[in-house]
Amino acid sequence: MSKDFKVLIAALVGTVATYFLNVTLNINPMAASGLVGLVSFFLLPKDLALVTYTASFAGMSSSAILTNYLMAILAGLLVGIIFMLVQAVFNGYGGKLGTIAALSVLITLGIFKLF
Repeated sequence: MSKDFKVLIAALVGTVATYFLNVTLNINPMAASGLVGLVSFFLLPKDLALVTYTASFAGMSSSAILTNYLMAILAGLLVGIIFMLVQAVFNGYGGKLGTIAALSVLITLGIFKLF
């Protein structure tokens, strides 16, 4: 399995798992993200755990923003794509992971507004 495919899967799982815990099971979004991040830390290699944790930030979105699982899936895939594109940029600067997640959610909203 290629590295890029693993990144996409990790991002998809991180977003959807957090969204599920947050929206469907009604767990606090910060707790849901923390749980996904903790589990990924213990189960995945460091690089994929970081992608999963980044994606969990997108999954923290409320159901008023990401209104269904299709939106969460698209946001997760976009997290993976953007993560791969900016991986070597701004290393050591704060806010990179949250910015990736926020941008993914904003792009998802834009796509769903257009179609």
